[in-house]
Amino acid sequence: MTSVLNVDTIADKAGTGPVGLTKQTTIKVFYDSKTTFGTADKSFGLSSSSDAGTGQTGLSFTNAFDGPFYVAAGMLFDTDGSILNEQTLKVAGSCEIRSYGGLNGGGTASAQDKDIEIMITGDLA
Repeated sequence: MTSVLNVDTIADKAGTGPVGLTKQTTIKVFYDSKTTFGTADKSFGLSSSSDAGTGQTGLSFTNAFDGPFYVAAGMLFDTDGSILNEQTLKVAGSCEIRSYGGLNGGGTASAQDKDIEIMITGDLA
């Protein structure tokens, strides 16, 4: 027997808002910056973003995680062909991501402001 469920919106019990994804494995935060470093061009689940220094992006979450127990993954665009990310601050309500470039040809990595896309998953508080 097959079933079909067609809906336009899934709302919370009160019918006043979207369903909260607190203990489900899904992307909770999305950040994409391509025009001005530290400023989100597209985002989800962020209350703010900032330029926290050369190659460093600060992200503050709309909803805190249940501690520093979340995973951030992302990509950078570097015309040199080599990139590296690291998380330099990780607390329940925010994180900082540092971007490095310049590894092409065996060079030394240096912190650089780059186009960046980040996704974060984990349990919300």
